[in-house]
Amino acid sequence: MDNKLDLNLLLVFLEVYRLQSITLASDALGMTQPGVSGALKRLQQQIGAQLFVREGRGISPTHIAVQLAAEIEPAFQSVHSALGNVSDFDPQSTRTFTVYSNEPMMLLLQQKIDQDPTMGNCEIEFHLTPNKEEEIQQKLSLQKADLAIDVGLHPNHSYEAQTLFEEDIVCICANDHHNIQGSINKAQYYAEKHITIKVRRSELYAADYFTEEAIGPRNVSCECHSLMSMMALVSTSQSIGTISSTLAKEFGNNFNLQILPSPFVTKPVIHNMMWHKRNHHQPAHKWLRDKLMVLACAEVS
Repeated sequence: MDNKLDLNLLLVFLEVYRLQSITLASDALGMTQPGVSGALKRLQQQIGAQLFVREGRGISPTHIAVQLAAEIEPAFQSVHSALGNVSDFDPQSTRTFTVYSNEPMMLLLQQKIDQDPTMGNCEIEFHLTPNKEEEIQQKLSLQKADLAIDVGLHPNHSYEAQTLFEEDIVCICANDHHNIQGSINKAQYYAEKHITIKVRRSELYAADYFTEEAIGPRNVSCECHSLMSMMALVSTSQSIGTISSTLAKEFGNNFNLQILPSPFVTKPVIHNMMWHKRNHHQPAHKWLRDKLMVLACAEVS
């Protein structure tokens, strides 16, 4: 191998390796696709080994590429972190952070950000989290988002994850429901019509995803994709729904809803933050994570 290896070639290689795509890597690097392909070709010539092979319409890393990435990525991340730590972050500087978030956290955090006097000149812009985790990671890798919040996000070799907020699920129904007042048992649960929402990326209804015991078939009158829509539909019908407890408490009165403990043994709803490891030690990114944690903890208190 040439001892005068151009480190820029390794940067191109890592971006292609992370994204498994020359097209996406060229966008992330601000290069043309021929430029990225040419850089990979020069690197392969210098190390004397093939790094990617065609697989369907895309590319797949060879065993040598996997080994190379595992050895050099930590070093580049250390350099990136060291450069990011040269100066502290001042929230009085103008900065807009882009955060992909699920609906519950977006609804609860946005209003707190608007009321927070310590935001300085910083803004946090929320977008709905993509359905597929691969797409979330792609957004973070391409630096189209600083951070993502959703249920079921987990760390891997390129991404960090941290629990932001935990809550329970509850049942909701209209205050003037004909058959339910103050509590609900399993028999009532199965006897009533249901307005449901699916947990994104799992294709399971929330009641099934967050319960320890198996739930049998139920009479579904409506399936929606928004928790706010669910509350509105439940409030104007004789159907019941399952929703996160914090959101139910925050908006239940607005929709004239009863909030009832689930008749089943439930699991906590765990909302995680995920971000790319290259940003882990950056002062600005740490400020963002700390700010979201403080706002989420304020919701608990």
